[in-house]
Amino acid sequence: MIAVYDVIIIGGGPAGLTAAIYSARAGLKTLVLEKAAPGGKLGEIPHLENFPGLTQPINGVELAMKMYEQAVKFGAEIRYPEAVVDLDLKGLVKKVRTRSGEYRALSIIIATGLEKKKALKPGEAKLIGKGVSYCAVCDGPIFKGKDVAVLGNSEKAIEEALFLSNLASKVYLITDGEKLEGPEKLIDRLKQQENVKIVDAELKEIVGEERVKSIIVKEKHKEQEIYVSAVFIVKGDEPKTEIFKKAGLELNKIGFLKVNLNQETNIPGVYAAGDCTGRGLQVVVAAGDGAVAALSANKYIKALKAKMRKVEIDEKEGLFYVEIEQGKRAYHRFKIEGKTMKMQSTYTPPEYRGLGIASRIIDAAIKYAKQREIKKLIVECSYVEKWIKNNSDKVSEFEIIYDIKA
Repeated sequence: MIAVYDVIIIGGGPAGLTAAIYSARAGLKTLVLEKAAPGGKLGEIPHLENFPGLTQPINGVELAMKMYEQAVKFGAEIRYPEAVVDLDLKGLVKKVRTRSGEYRALSIIIATGLEKKKALKPGEAKLIGKGVSYCAVCDGPIFKGKDVAVLGNSEKAIEEALFLSNLASKVYLITDGEKLEGPEKLIDRLKQQENVKIVDAELKEIVGEERVKSIIVKEKHKEQEIYVSAVFIVKGDEPKTEIFKKAGLELNKIGFLKVNLNQETNIPGVYAAGDCTGRGLQVVVAAGDGAVAALSANKYIKALKAKMRKVEIDEKEGLFYVEIEQGKRAYHRFKIEGKTMKMQSTYTPPEYRGLGIASRIIDAAIKYAKQREIKKLIVECSYVEKWIKNNSDKVSEFEIIYDIKA
């Protein structure tokens, strides 16, 4: 039987880890699925100083590990690397599939952040991991003392070039023919670096077979070959939400997940937080979104479980049942003859097994038998037999006869 979690969080960045801290601390059975390593884009930040409570700058990886450890301390289960490949969000129990298996939960929090945009330059795809990188903080140390290039014209590209200037022998910042954009002080600082050269040219090709050998750039009408060992591409970020759209979630015009102020999506029990919603794009905003999503999920799950705990009885039909949702019912069938109760069969729809519904129904049936002053139980159901063996203290006053038929 597949275990059913209260909440599955897809993504282990600041939004996902904060959601895990809040949900696990609230007592929810929590699973985090992260495709790479805990922390997400925190791992790309060498110095973070605008997060509340910091009196000194902190390395993003260090903050990520603190959040990870805090979530685990409260009981969250975090699995990585484990990428989600498909989702089924229909019904009360949601299904999340990865390459290693299927997971189920009553609620889902999506916190997948953003993906690095590819530059789509000749040679880029075949040399990814062979000198082409999208993260200077992650891979920069590999190329210490070598010549490298940064492709981009944004503030982030400038920051990446400055970071690499402390490691590389020479850094070429290729603007790709675009105007360099960023705070003047940051640009001035870049220009003061003796080992950084700003090249206002278009990148035409990344050259190499087994590893990056050089780049071809075109300035005006003249092409030039620059020998480098690595190319760090900084072309911004974009949401990768196609998998969620396929599962029925609504996106806005530019591909971000649509949520309300409670981080709720258009599907009940499914929430989204952080950069994948397109709001703020800051660590502190992502963390706040994660907290709100977890609080909303907690409220939803409590209401859902309260409904599942409500056991009804239809004496005419001989049924104890829980109306899980419209048209779907878990039940136990019984028959009373004098002071004897026949406990005949128990059924829970397959997708709702593992939630403890059947156990609550049998517990209600036993309480009912005591109220009716039943003396004998004839157990015809194998599930009830197992339940009695695990709850012998609750049935000590009955004579029990086993006649298993189902």
